[in-house]
Amino acid sequence: MSKFQTLIRRLTPRESLRRPLRHACLAGLATAAVTVCLPNDYRSQARILSDMGHPGGGASLRTGVWAPTAPPETPAPREDGPTVIYVDILKSRRMAEQLLLQEYEYGCRPWRFARRRRTRGTLLDYLGADNVDRAMKPLKKVLDIQRDPKSGLLTISVETTSPELSLQVVRKAAESLRDFLVELGQDAGRDKARFTLGRLREVQDKYAELGRQFERFQDANRNWEASPSPNLRFRGAQMREELNLWRQVVMNLTLNHEQALLEAQNDTQTLLLMDPGSLPLEKSRPHRALIVCAVASAVGAGSWAVRNRTAILNRILAKEHSA
Repeated sequence: MSKFQTLIRRLTPRESLRRPLRHACLAGLATAAVTVCLPNDYRSQARILSDMGHPGGGASLRTGVWAPTAPPETPAPREDGPTVIYVDILKSRRMAEQLLLQEYEYGCRPWRFARRRRTRGTLLDYLGADNVDRAMKPLKKVLDIQRDPKSGLLTISVETTSPELSLQVVRKAAESLRDFLVELGQDAGRDKARFTLGRLREVQDKYAELGRQFERFQDANRNWEASPSPNLRFRGAQMREELNLWRQVVMNLTLNHEQALLEAQNDTQTLLLMDPGSLPLEKSRPHRALIVCAVASAVGAGSWAVRNRTAILNRILAKEHSA
């Protein structure tokens, strides 16, 4: 027999345990009656992969959000992967507004045994908030974003009392993230196109001016390549080489401008979705059995402690005096 069991027997006769057990049973029954009426919560999850170590960083490199510093043959460390910035993007106010103000249609029950009813409204209405600012805090309880630092796997979880609402919100979050990255890439392409167009016009003007100078030189010095004057031949060759150089610059800038225009219109999918989210069929919360056991144990222990507080205090004081 352990010392704890010996202490319990000395403190409490067998019949004094009946009342704490009765209190624990009553508390457990009352808790069960309350929790059985609580609505079930359903969780839907979407999972986004990192670049998987592909050379060049995949689509994330195009957007300018993230660029690996390692060479192509060396996989980028997951701590620096593109999904790191995805977490901050999803937690931004811009994304929160898109999720909160989007209108959803779903079925829900106000309590577990209530009749299922169809509802159409925003997530702002579901959270019972008057505006976006007041909805930011309860939104954190509904939307959870986790990233595995080893694999770079990003998990978006949405938990509500409606399976359909959870699925729609998690897919809206992934869609909003995708649209943001596409828009970011298009904005970068438009900025690059504006810059290259301005530079292209400057280079074209310079190339045209050099062409006119070389044309005047040839009109004034016909057959300059066969001229006995080395200075004249050198000047003519230098002007022609400079003209060819600027022609190459014009060609390169033209290609860069066309590439920037393509990037400005590119709406290709930039996310590697491993799991776009599915309709949850099993509840995620509440854990009714665990709640009932915890409440019954706490009430039973508290009732026993109150009933035997005098014996417990005497035992503690006796130990202190003996020490």
